Amino acid sequence: MRTWVFKVNTKRGWEFDEYFRSRTRGVYELGDEGWIRSASSLRHLREEVKRGDLFLCYEVDRKRVVGLARAASDGRDVGLGSLLDFDPPREALRLQHPLTRRPDLDHILAFSPQRGRGTVQKIDPDEFARLKRIILRKNPEQAQALRRLLGRR
Repeated sequence: MRTWVFKVNTKRGWEFDEYFRSRTRGVYELGDEGWIRSASSLRHLREEVKRGDLFLCYEVDRKRVVGLARAASDGRDVGLGSLLDFDPPREALRLQHPLTRRPDLDHILAFSPQRGRGTVQKIDPDEFARLKRIILRKNPEQAQALRRLLGRR
């Protein structure tokens, strides 16, 4: 299982609460070729993103991780509709206390300009270990839901 960040800019008309509040019972289509244009993001989707991978849901303009979701499909290439499907929202986790850019996400390359500006960015295993500790510290009341989400493959 790999861990990724999926970035959106709410000023462009979409925010993650649309996903987390959706009553969709099936997979949730996310991102098409008009939305995801970065060459590195498209490459990650085409070559590396697999069903079951974990995504941190990040709102760029608000500088916060608002939740976690799993990929319900492998990433796809352009010309095939949505480029990724997330699990149904009831299987995801909307954080009660989002992680903020500063100080929570400091030193995580996926949230820094050094990694690029693409919609989909890798999160290294050691960085995710640190993020899990921060998520649990900020959201102890969601520990069981987080363990359930992280335990599934």
